[in-house]
Amino acid sequence: MENEEEIVQRLIHKDKRAFELVFNQYYNIMVMYATRFMDTREEAEEVAQEVFVKFWEKCDTLSEDSSIKSYLYRSVHNSCLNSIKHEKVKDGYKQHVIHVMESSYQNEFNEEDPNGLKNRISDEIDKLPPRCAEIFKLSRFEGLKYQEIADHLGISVKTVEVQMGKALKVLRESLKDLKNLRDAS
Repeated sequence: MENEEEIVQRLIHKDKRAFELVFNQYYNIMVMYATRFMDTREEAEEVAQEVFVKFWEKCDTLSEDSSIKSYLYRSVHNSCLNSIKHEKVKDGYKQHVIHVMESSYQNEFNEEDPNGLKNRISDEIDKLPPRCAEIFKLSRFEGLKYQEIADHLGISVKTVEVQMGKALKVLRESLKDLKNLRDAS
């Protein structure tokens, strides 16, 4: 086995064999490290794969005294943190959209419900698959956060997100005529 300085030299010259050596030596280690930060092994693998792609793209810019191991650990660490930040931004946006939707429904159906709209919405929620409806109700009517729902039901936050997305999509489609009614008034 070559020493690290020789491998770095070969990487600087875009030697694919040197990259293979590094990949084979560190990939599983980087996936295991990423699992400390990410919710699932699939997410950890995705982070590790992205890091190795970027590593290959930039390996010709390494300095001759670079530590490959340190470089990879730092890259995985930073990628995991960026991914977590990105998910928080997405969750914040979803919560904002949900809040706006709830507010518009509450304003629209304030005190009186002459057309039975509340019942219609309730019926559409009841048509959702049972687990999907349960998650939707816990979020919308009980005010639980996704993490709280996941803990309560013993499922992952990702499953809650997927089920909420599914519920919102189905309800948006099945209740789109209500929007058209509102727009016509």
